[in-house]
Amino acid sequence: MKWPLLLLLTAEAWSQEPRFQTRAHEVLVPVSVMTKGGKPVENLVANDFLVLNDGKPQTVRMISRDSDSLPIHAVIVLETNGSSEAALAKIRKTASIVSSYITNDMETGAPSLAAVVTASDEVRINQDFTADPNILGDVFAKLSATGDSDRLLDGVSLACDLLAVRREPARRVIVLISESRDRQSKAHFADVIEKAQKHDVVVYTLSYSAYATAFTQKASDCQPPPDQPGLYDPNNQGGMNLLALGLELARMAKVNIAEALAQATGGAHDKFTTLHGLETQLTAIGTEVHNHYTLTFVPPEPQPAGYHRLSVSVRKSGALRVHARAGYWAAVE
Repeated sequence: MKWPLLLLLTAEAWSQEPRFQTRAHEVLVPVSVMTKGGKPVENLVANDFLVLNDGKPQTVRMISRDSDSLPIHAVIVLETNGSSEAALAKIRKTASIVSSYITNDMETGAPSLAAVVTASDEVRINQDFTADPNILGDVFAKLSATGDSDRLLDGVSLACDLLAVRREPARRVIVLISESRDRQSKAHFADVIEKAQKHDVVVYTLSYSAYATAFTQKASDCQPPPDQPGLYDPNNQGGMNLLALGLELARMAKVNIAEALAQATGGAHDKFTTLHGLETQLTAIGTEVHNHYTLTFVPPEPQPAGYHRLSVSVRKSGALRVHARAGYWAAVE
C-alpha cells in the first residue's frame, strides 16, 4: 500500500524541526485569531478550534501557541517597477516599523531576521537576512523604481527559497508590498503556493494602486526633473490623465494575485494609499505574526491525491478574524 505524501509537510523537513515533534503525514495549520479591533485572542486550546478537511471535522492537536516565543524570519518583497515610485517614497520611511513590529525579537532569545527582495523586470535579493535594523534602513533608503514588469510570483518564489534554507525553528513570513496583479512572472501560482506551504510560509500582502497612491505623494517625496512639463497638460482634463485612469481600472479588473497569495497561505491582505495607512497595516502584521497558534491533524486514510480544502474557525462566540491556509496538496509516493 502506498502512503500519501503531503507536499506541505515531509519527513525530511520535519526531522530538522524537532521543536514541533510532528508525526508523519500530519498537516500543519498555522492560525492567527484576532478581534475585529486587531487585538490577538490569547490562551486558546486545541478544542477551541474547529478544523474541517474537505468539509469534515478533524481531531486536532496544538503544537505551539501564542505564548510560545519564536523568532521571526521575514522576507520583505517589494514591487519596484517604474509605476511604483509614489509607493516607494512611502515604503522608504517604514524600515523602522518593520524592525519594531515585524522582526522584533519579543524576548525569544534568538535574533529575528529580515531580508529584502525586489521584483520588477528582474527579481533580485537586495539584502540577505540581517538582524541589524540600520542595514534594513539603508536598503529601504536606496530603493529605486525602474522597469515595466510586476513579477510578484517570481519574487515570492525567491523569498520562499531564502526561507527554506534556514533550518532553525522560526515563524517564516513573507510581506509582499505591491500592486495587486502579476505581469510576466515565470513561476505559476500553484507552484508558488505549494512551495510556501511545504516550508510553512505565511504570506501577508499590502496592495496599492499606483495611480491612486500618486495623489497622496508629497512634493518633497519626489521632485520633478528640470525638464518635466508643468502640471497643466492641454490633452488632460483638470490635470487628470484619463488614459492612465482607464488603464488602471482595466488592471484592477484582473485577478488579485496578492489577495490570493494571502488567502492560500493563511496570511492577511489589505490596501493602503497613504504613509499612515502603510504604517498602520505593517504594525497590524507585526502584531499578528507574533501571535500564531500552530495546529496539526492526521488526514483520514486513504488520502486521495490532489488539493484538499481547509476551513478553520473558533468555537468561541464573538466577532473574530481567523486566518489560516485555505488548503494543501497531497500526492502519492
